[in-house]
Amino acid sequence: MSRPFLWRLPPWRRAPLLGLRSPAAVVAVLVTSAILTCAVASAPLFLSSARSAALQQQLAPQCAEAAWPQIGASAATAPDEAADDLAAYADRYAWTATGRASEPVLQVTRATGSGGNAQFGMLVRDPTGEPLTQPANLFWRPGVTAHVEKVEGSDTAGVWLPASYAQAAHAGVGDSITMSGTQVAVAGVYTDLFETDPGAYWCDYQRLYLNLASANTPPPALVLAADEDTFFRLAAGAGFFSVQQQVPTDARTLSVTDARALLTDQDRAQAAAVQGDLVQAQTNQRLADAVTRAETIERGLQGPVLPVAIAGGLLALVLVAAAGSFWADRRANEVRLLASRGVGPAPLAGKAALELGLPALVGSAAGWAVSRLLIAGLGPADDLDPAATTTAIWAAVAAFVVGLGCAAVVAGLRARGTAERPLGAAPRWPAAVPWELALLAAAAWCWVLLESRDGIVNDHGVAQVNGLLVAFPLLGLAGAAVLLTRLLTRLLPAVRRFAARRSPAVYLAVNRLAAARLATATLLVAVTLPVAVLGYTATLTSSSQATLDAKVGVQVGAGRAVLTVARIDRNAATAAVGTVVDRYNGSVATEDGRHDVQVLAIDPATFARTAFWDDSFADSSLDDLVAQLSGDAVDGRLPVVAAGLPEGDPDLQLGAQQVPAQVVATARVLPGRRTADPVVLVAADRLPDIPRNAHADRVSELWTDVPRAHAVEVATAAGATGPRVVEPDDVFTTANFLGITWTFGYLSALAVFVGVIAVGGLLLYLEARSRTRVSGYVMARRLGLSKGAHLRSLVVELGGVAVAGLVLGACLASVAVSVVYRRLDVDLIRPPTPLLDVPWLAVAATAVVALAVAVLASFYAQRAADRADPASVLREDA
Repeated sequence: MSRPFLWRLPPWRRAPLLGLRSPAAVVAVLVTSAILTCAVASAPLFLSSARSAALQQQLAPQCAEAAWPQIGASAATAPDEAADDLAAYADRYAWTATGRASEPVLQVTRATGSGGNAQFGMLVRDPTGEPLTQPANLFWRPGVTAHVEKVEGSDTAGVWLPASYAQAAHAGVGDSITMSGTQVAVAGVYTDLFETDPGAYWCDYQRLYLNLASANTPPPALVLAADEDTFFRLAAGAGFFSVQQQVPTDARTLSVTDARALLTDQDRAQAAAVQGDLVQAQTNQRLADAVTRAETIERGLQGPVLPVAIAGGLLALVLVAAAGSFWADRRANEVRLLASRGVGPAPLAGKAALELGLPALVGSAAGWAVSRLLIAGLGPADDLDPAATTTAIWAAVAAFVVGLGCAAVVAGLRARGTAERPLGAAPRWPAAVPWELALLAAAAWCWVLLESRDGIVNDHGVAQVNGLLVAFPLLGLAGAAVLLTRLLTRLLPAVRRFAARRSPAVYLAVNRLAAARLATATLLVAVTLPVAVLGYTATLTSSSQATLDAKVGVQVGAGRAVLTVARIDRNAATAAVGTVVDRYNGSVATEDGRHDVQVLAIDPATFARTAFWDDSFADSSLDDLVAQLSGDAVDGRLPVVAAGLPEGDPDLQLGAQQVPAQVVATARVLPGRRTADPVVLVAADRLPDIPRNAHADRVSELWTDVPRAHAVEVATAAGATGPRVVEPDDVFTTANFLGITWTFGYLSALAVFVGVIAVGGLLLYLEARSRTRVSGYVMARRLGLSKGAHLRSLVVELGGVAVAGLVLGACLASVAVSVVYRRLDVDLIRPPTPLLDVPWLAVAATAVVALAVAVLASFYAQRAADRADPASVLREDA
């Protein structure tokens, strides 16, 4: 009779269901497989999330139309061309083939000046036929007259005039004016847009009513067509016009895949709309530019993120392998029986794979779901590209296959070793080799390479973290953690002798740690490494953000600044919301000739409480510096405070006007610095009058922290005309520095993830040694040891490892941060230099969580020991 095939025998045939009879092993494999899958699947999801967020955050500070696909053209027409022929240029149905609905924007504008403003428009005659000195532009889009402040108006066809233009033309509702030879009725009058906060509707058309380059050259008056037919009738007389067809799009939920589809449809629609002699196609290139920069940011993230994900996956794979070893320990009796029958490592590994397969599959599915939920909840954005989801699914499949195979191989080898290796045998030589020195050597090599390179790399204007700056500390932290742990565990025999004279709880705890030095070292590394990585990444993330916020705060001056070329009066209303600053272009004498400076005339009573300040900017407080501006004159010279100038007489000039001044105090950084030139603060009430012909180019600014609309209202009431608002988002609208924050955010997530691995390792540590611990507990109970004393010994054992890991991790993180953080200057031009900001709340939370986990694990181990049957335990050990 032939021997049946091995895989058809009951131990293997029943294995898939037999494995479910060991809940501890099932839970161990399920959890470790979930962690492994989450590690590898999160990388493509995170990169896609970051790419979408980079796109969205670049578009967010811009006008809404920046994200709208657009087709259009500028066209020249004959004066007698019919309106229907003109409308052919604006074929709004060109979008129909793409399945998208569009909105028209019609303009009669011509050349633009150096400031980007339209300078030439239509010739306009008043009701008496007299030509007006100021030309006009014509504009129409759906709902245009509903988005202005009406002075007077009607629902009839015609045009709406700005109030100042209507006054100059002596025209009112019902009168007729002539635009480029075509007569048209005045249907309404509205408040000039530059005297109001126009809102988002007019954001993209600011150049039509506001000249930011010069207050002396206003753009042509913005005349609004009340209806589309009126626009085409007047455009025929003008002989030139432009038209766009825009597809409204919500940039807040836009992914790069969606944006590329919009751009493809834009090109198709533009090609379908071409008719006649186009002067210039007018597609939206801002969306394409934002997509390109988003992809550049994603490429920069791949360098640090992918190695980090691989490192996290390898750590998780070690935990999965440990789960396979745990299976072999739990099934030791059956393994010995099968081995005695001649079953080798391969069939044992196969049996382990069959038993662990179902829990591993469920764990992998759960891990993929967790990674998706984590990215949705904690990632930069929840709008993912379909390809990223597909990649993450395949990564989860690969994690399942590799993880199960690794667990099975380790289980087979461990099972064979359990059966063949004699008890009490010394560890094999690989355990004594300091493999961690290879990690330290790799870290040193990365540091040597980094010494000749920049920590922050600029790729087409996008700041990115050099991958070496991530690899160096991670390798160094891992190698140092293992090496220090190896050295510390060598002290356990000495600690054991010390504990012999202490309480039973301390004695038992130290003896358990010393009896299994390898397990103790592994557990200590599992605590030290996440603490070190989390401390390092959290500190660098916080420091980078603090530095970036400081650079923005210095440039803006406060929460926001309202700028105008008109003078803003200092009154109770402006003092209530902030401070008024007059900025002048000046110069000072240096050894190399005269050097440009920015001179800020401030109100000492309100400046210090509003302006952005960090204590690292100067050795004195801002209040003390500002107070010196009100001090006595020095030999008839005004006291000033400067950054970038030495104390003494700077030979200050504002434009061509000489201003005797004396630098009485200096700072490393002063708020309001927007160029590389030095900054000088002077009290506005002591500054002599600077005439216009001095060419000091004064600009008045209201620095404030109140909401934008309120700030504009107060500034306008105080004399501002055509105010422009500068906010933190406007400083870095191109999202140059998003990748830096996200890189360290991902590293912080890795540290938390490693912490989860450490918790899983702690539970496996408890389960793997449960038999030894329980048997010792049973014997100690018979010798009079109380439950409370045993519980205290568990708290001392696990709590001691947690405290040691916290101390080691904190020390390693401090060293790594001190070496790296000054290399993370996200902008070498804007001050200040990198700031160090320690997230004490995160540090405290890490310590509390580590100790809480140790205590909870102690209670878990005590409960497991109390539930054990003493007779069964003693019989198994017999």
